[in-house]
Order: sequence, then C-alpha cells, then structure tokens
Amino acid sequence: MTLRPPEGISPRPYQQDAIDAWKANQGQGVLNMATGTGKTITALLAAADLTALQNDRLALIVAAPYQHLVDQWRTVVADFGGQPYLAYQSRNRWTDDVVGAITEFQNESRDSLQIITTHKTFASDHFQQILGRLNGVETLLIADEVHHLGAPHLRQSLPRQVRARLGLSATPDRWYDDEGTSAIYEYFANGVVFEYGLEPAIANGYLSEYYYVPHIVHFTDDEAEEYLALSRAIGRLIGDQPDDAINLEEDEQLKHILFKRARLIGTAENKLHRVRSLIERIGPEEMHHALVYCGDGSIETEGREVKRQLRRVTEILGTELSVRAHQFTYEENQSTRERLLHDFEEGTLQALVAIRCLDEGVDVPATETAFMLASSTNPRQFVQRRGRILRPHEGKEYAVIHDFVVSPPVNSMGSEGDDAVFSIERNLLKKELARVSTFAEHARNHPDAELSRIPTSPESIADLKQSFNLLDM
Repeated sequence: MTLRPPEGISPRPYQQDAIDAWKANQGQGVLNMATGTGKTITALLAAADLTALQNDRLALIVAAPYQHLVDQWRTVVADFGGQPYLAYQSRNRWTDDVVGAITEFQNESRDSLQIITTHKTFASDHFQQILGRLNGVETLLIADEVHHLGAPHLRQSLPRQVRARLGLSATPDRWYDDEGTSAIYEYFANGVVFEYGLEPAIANGYLSEYYYVPHIVHFTDDEAEEYLALSRAIGRLIGDQPDDAINLEEDEQLKHILFKRARLIGTAENKLHRVRSLIERIGPEEMHHALVYCGDGSIETEGREVKRQLRRVTEILGTELSVRAHQFTYEENQSTRERLLHDFEEGTLQALVAIRCLDEGVDVPATETAFMLASSTNPRQFVQRRGRILRPHEGKEYAVIHDFVVSPPVNSMGSEGDDAVFSIERNLLKKELARVSTFAEHARNHPDAELSRIPTSPESIADLKQSFNLLDM
C-alpha cells in the first residue's frame, strides 16, 4: 500500500522541477501547469517522495471536483501501489471503511492511507469530522482543479491541521473572484510555486501544435433585436459602474439578464450554418476525430420547434451530413462514456458533440479538429477546452481549432441610450477577442490566425476590431 512510482515511470525534467519547487516551499504550493502536461503524475511523484521521507508513513487525501475524476485518480493511485478508499455519494457507502482505515493507520497496523473524495464531500461537516481523526499525523492534501476550492462554500473547509498541501490547476486564478483566488493562494503558502505553460509544452513536444481559425458570425435579425433589448436592460441596471465593481451575487436581476445574453451568444443560429458549410467543404467522409463544444442553450428551428443546440448539432452531423456522431454529456452513464471515448479513439465514431463535461479531466487525445460553438469568455473554460485538444496521440501531427466569434450588432448610435449600448457591446466583444488573442498567440499560423486551405469568414478579426474601435487589442 506504500506509494511508489510504477516501473518505467520517472519525472520529465519540468515535472522534477515542479516537485523540487514544491519541496523547497516546505511541501506547500500550487502547480500551475498547462492541461495535458501530467499534473496528476507530478503530484503522485511528489507524494511518493514525501512518503519515502516519512519512512512510508503518510496519509494522502485527494480532493477532485467530479466523480469521474475521483475514479481516474483511483486508477493512477493504484498504479503507484496504493489501495485508495473512495468517499463520495452516500456516506453510508464509505464511512465505516474510511473510519476503520484511519483507525488502523493511527494504530500503525497499516503504513499508508489514501482517501480520494469529491470537493462536495470534502467540504461536508461529516467528512471534516472524520478528517479531524488524522490530527498529529503527517498528511498530504492534493487539491485537483484547485480553483474550485476558492468558492465561499468550499474554502471554509480547507483544513489548517494538514501541513503538506499541493494544489493543481492549469487556471488557478478564479474568474472575477479576487477574494476566492486570494484564499486559495493564502492556504497553499502564497500561491503558485511552479508554472509550466503552453509554449514550452508545445516546443518540447509534450503537447501538439495547432492551427487556430476564428470565424466571425452575425446574429439573425430576430437575435439582434433580442440582443439589443438585453443590452439596453443591462445598461439601465449597471449605469456607469466599471466591470470590477459589479457584484452579480447581490444583483439577481442583472445576473439573470447577463445569463440570457450569454446563452443567446452561445446558441446564435448562424454558427450552425457555418459548421454545416465547413463540414461540407471538408467533406463529411473526411471528418475524423472531431470534437464539437456546444453551448447549453436552445435554438428555434425552421419548424418553430425549440431544441437544445447540442441536439440540433447532432442532427446536422448524423442525420443530414451522415457523419457518425454522438453526444457526450452527463446524461450518459460512465460505461456509455467509456464506450464512446473508445469508439472515438478507434475512429468508429467520427465526432463527439459535448457540453461542459469535457472541460476538466476527460482525456480525448485523439482529437484533431475542434469546433468551439460555446463562445465562452471564461478563461478557465476555454483554456481547459484547448488543453483537451492538444494532448499528443499516435499519428497526430497537429490539431485545428475552429472558433466561432459572434459580432454584436453595430449600433446606429442615433437614438437615446445607444452610446451606452455601444459601450456594452464593445466591452463584450473585448472579452471575445481576449479568447481569440489567447488562442492565436501560440498557434502555428499566428499572428494572422487564418489558414488559406480552410474556409474562413469573409471579414477578418481586424475588420471587427475596427468596427468597434478595438484596434489596440
């Protein structure tokens, strides 16, 4: 049950640097490492080192945000020789086993102890009481996707009695939550002790190179009308407040309207026409290992039926273009998801159509082409999504990312309040263009972010910037 690296596993140079930096910080800190660079292996190599230093007497607690990540951690911990206890779902399923194992560890009838749990269970009073039984015992907490633990209801549970602390994330800063970010960094000994970003990971062959192709799409007339109405409502609610002064937790009405507008952007109808056009140009029979990230909203079809964007995209691919595609969501059970991932890797499935559940922790290294319909402006989401696509795979030379950038309607500036609305539209576009800049920065085709052999928008990103006085971006 003692943690040891599996035979043939040794740290890559940057992974050893990460472990050394963590050790030099007294066994505390956050590793900010690009998605796909092996944070899990790095963390367990560090845990194995600490186990050896403690004469094989170490209690390991791993907290991950989702159940499927708990299951993945169990597999890797087992590869390191551990026999982890899983603590999630009903407490009746695991409490007796975990308490018994802790008692055995305290009595020294077992040398090591590994418990893997979800963030939700970890933060519960029940689990925290059980964790208190490890007082005085050398314990290591590994917090996977540590940015989640900055949320108010989770950060209160971070145990002060645990000395060794290791946080993992490709995006440790919380979006628009300085307080939550500060709480994470304070707990993990003033934050990031090691960074390994996308550029060195690609340069050293640990992640695939990629091309980035942004496609500018416009609202339909009905969507533009709804968008402008929502923007005017937002303008009335926020007045002259700067973005960093807005507290959505205290303004439910504003939060609701912003959410509606984000969904409208994510499900813009013309994105579907552009996807269809792209696949027709590529050739449906030539499609393989393609991933489509959908928004979580709904659209109205020509027959006036309202359908989720995910369902409509799946219909376009499968029924209308004869692409072998399947949705990949939390609606599928674990065994179905494993089968879908296997079929996708083998090429039996040409495309997966997903919502959110591929953001963190699910590996799809075979992906060669991605269509980003969701239009996320949250760096955590779009950076994680890019990382899923750039994992290396046998026979994969590079990846291609198609990103769909929605252009707000260019206002006439003639009626009362339009100046304020134009300002709101401009601020929204700045967030979209921040994603474009991030994706383009390390692309093979930077700085123009276009591919002559792939159909792109008739207008360029530069044209869009000029329309909204954003040429300085």
